[in-house]
Amino acid sequence: MENNIGKTNLLEALGLVFSQEINIFKKRSLEIDDINYSVIQQFKKDVANENIKLEEIKFPEVRVEVSMTDFNDDQEAIVGDWFTNKELTEAKLTYLFRIREGWKKKSEWLQKQRELGKKGHTFVDFPIKEYEYYIYGGDELANKADFYFLKMFKIELLDALRDARRELTASGEYRLLYKILVNRDEDKYSDIKEALSLLNKKLDGHAELEDIKRQIKEYLDKISLYENEGDNSINFIFTSPEVAEILKKFGMVYGCEPIGVERNGLGRNNLLYISLILSHLTGESVGSNYTFFRLIGIEEPESHLHPHLQKHLSKNIKDEARKDLQVILTSHSPYIASKLDLENTHILYRDGDTIKSHNVLKDVKTGEETKRYLKKFLDATNSMMFFARKIILVEGIAEELLIPRFFELNTGNTLEKIGCSLINVRGLAFKHFLEIIRSGYFIKCVVFTDRDTGKKTENRAVDLQNEYEKEKDLIMIKICSKETFEKDLIEINKSCSGKKILLDVIQKTRPINGKTLSEVTGNNNIEVDKYFEEIKDYKSEFAYDLLYELQSNYADFNIPEYIKEGFKHIHPNEKVKGTANKS
Repeated sequence: MENNIGKTNLLEALGLVFSQEINIFKKRSLEIDDINYSVIQQFKKDVANENIKLEEIKFPEVRVEVSMTDFNDDQEAIVGDWFTNKELTEAKLTYLFRIREGWKKKSEWLQKQRELGKKGHTFVDFPIKEYEYYIYGGDELANKADFYFLKMFKIELLDALRDARRELTASGEYRLLYKILVNRDEDKYSDIKEALSLLNKKLDGHAELEDIKRQIKEYLDKISLYENEGDNSINFIFTSPEVAEILKKFGMVYGCEPIGVERNGLGRNNLLYISLILSHLTGESVGSNYTFFRLIGIEEPESHLHPHLQKHLSKNIKDEARKDLQVILTSHSPYIASKLDLENTHILYRDGDTIKSHNVLKDVKTGEETKRYLKKFLDATNSMMFFARKIILVEGIAEELLIPRFFELNTGNTLEKIGCSLINVRGLAFKHFLEIIRSGYFIKCVVFTDRDTGKKTENRAVDLQNEYEKEKDLIMIKICSKETFEKDLIEINKSCSGKKILLDVIQKTRPINGKTLSEVTGNNNIEVDKYFEEIKDYKSEFAYDLLYELQSNYADFNIPEYIKEGFKHIHPNEKVKGTANKS
């Protein structure tokens, strides 16, 4: 998912519905900045527009709807008043933030704001103080969700800027470690309470402490008012005998060489923090038989973690999900994405002014086959396609190395700058990736593939075109092909200044044979078949050498027309040059 796409909003929206935390209770009464900026501006423009009747003006609303399905018996009893279908298989909770019902001065307020709007819509105010929130079940606003049932939902959200060190010290009632400790029955801490009471007794009569108390009391007697005997008496206490206060003294150490979390690395503390969250919402640590829905939302679980740890965390955390516990991860990391189940992977992406969500395998016609292939194939590199705005699919290492450089030389941009990922499918399995795009992940894609005339695969390009380019109203996928990638490069550069580059490259790739071929060629055009014969078993070496040469010597190296067409498809606003020179 790209930045600023709404991942944080997604988790916080769930918190508005389910969270029982005090800080979320306060957040439920939104501020102006919580509401879409363009919506606020349009409202102000409508108020200032004298062509719109005041009674026709609609006040913006914020609505969060959460659908719930697949219940067990206990859960079904809780959501009984929130069902939305006759089959009683789907329930819904809604958070709604809107203008207060019965606001008597609404018309008066609108009239005043219209007068102000004559100076410009920016002078119009927004009545945020007249807004209130509702949480209701089913489809009826009158069906307010009972707080008794909402308490049966446990939700913990770890935002991207979480302070792990702070939460791992139980010094306050809202720290994570404290909440985990205090959720146990007090009786289970009775032995600790007894030990601390003995410690407090040890403080009484301690010679050094008695001397300090005496000195302090002497000054208190001098500078304070004296009313009753004992007003200025003091004593030392290690902690209050109450269990809740004892637990606030707890901290944690981590590792075989125990170091306090305040001195731990950020990555280790992040892992410890996530582990505490999981323990808090699973097993006995919940401390209640009346919690039937548990939700953990972790934003950017990859924070401060080495790539190997990211993969390991992602692979194992998904196993924690179960009937009464849902785990939602939002991430920028291909290492995280590569280890998640595709069935549960959703992509948030921007389509114009709209943010959309797409399930990776939704409506894929070759579902099981595609799923098996991608599970095997999606490593961290290829999972980058889920974070891209555009995709280039190629079939081999030569294209993987050279296409990015060709694009840069012809457009002046890099693929990274336009948000484009290049995926080497390592063969001919284009259809599995194209199925994902065609099924609803509407990002532009271009396929560069060989026609392979005379081979068993010679109809591949045509078949792909017939299958995936036929939806002309979308034009999301373009198949670009000619004969063979390397032959096409040789053919278009055999007689121009690109010829010198090719002859320099062949002498690096095949030092002996290349030198002979260069001498034989002389002033003649390069013979395509002879040149290709020398590199057909050395395609990756040829691509490396040509790439190196094009880092500096690229003044007139020609790019095949079908490749330029592909560039225009994914980057249509850029004028693609006919030769590879600076732009």
